Amino acid sequence: MSAAKHLYIVTGASRGLGAAITRALLVPGNRVVCVARSRNPEMEAVATASGVPVAWHLQDLAQPGPAAGWLGSVLDAVDEPPASVTLILNAGVVEPIGPITQLNENTLIPHLLTNLAAPMTMTGAFLEHTARFDCPRKILAISSGAARNPVPGWSAYCAGKAALDMFIRSVNAEYRDLPAPRAVRAVSLAPGVVDTDMQATIRDAEFADVQRFRDLKANDKLSSPEETAQRIAAYLTRPDFGTTELDDIRNY
Repeated sequence: MSAAKHLYIVTGASRGLGAAITRALLVPGNRVVCVARSRNPEMEAVATASGVPVAWHLQDLAQPGPAAGWLGSVLDAVDEPPASVTLILNAGVVEPIGPITQLNENTLIPHLLTNLAAPMTMTGAFLEHTARFDCPRKILAISSGAARNPVPGWSAYCAGKAALDMFIRSVNAEYRDLPAPRAVRAVSLAPGVVDTDMQATIRDAEFADVQRFRDLKANDKLSSPEETAQRIAAYLTRPDFGTTELDDIRNY
């Protein structure tokens, strides 16, 4: 009988930090489920070549109900008891960027559905549909320094990520007394300023602090997705994972 594998579910896995996290998890002993709203054939080829079991799914993560239903069905289909199961909530958007007076329903609601509501419903589905597993359960939400320090012009992003931080704390408050082996540990982790397409969107926008982000790129001060992902993958295996609810990968 083969050894149990560690199961990871990665949202927003087709590009940017999510793709880099997926690559970092392609090591023996792991099994990875990837979900995104679009395909990345290059990433799929890399995963196939790794020999690690990887499943790719297309799902609109701006639809909290269908996203949770999809995750529940994926977890119900797991027929080999995992050594551990981890949900990585990486998918997110930064726009709309601009003054608070320009916020409107057409852009704000989809933003909050993607950055907050879907992570909440997917976490609920994760907790419900992994209760049958006798193994550690982990939730890692990719947060932002903007959740803890406001950036003028980013009111939607700052508010959504700050709410995600509090949601993770709520998960721990509700599940902290659950005994092993099905213990739940949740962390909201800021990854630092990473050189992804999101940063390119930020540099092309107009807001008060935009020059700071342009200077970070010009002065080669951005972290690479690959380096950040390797640090996140190592963070997930720390024996003290979950001790710090709101954390920053730059602390390690």
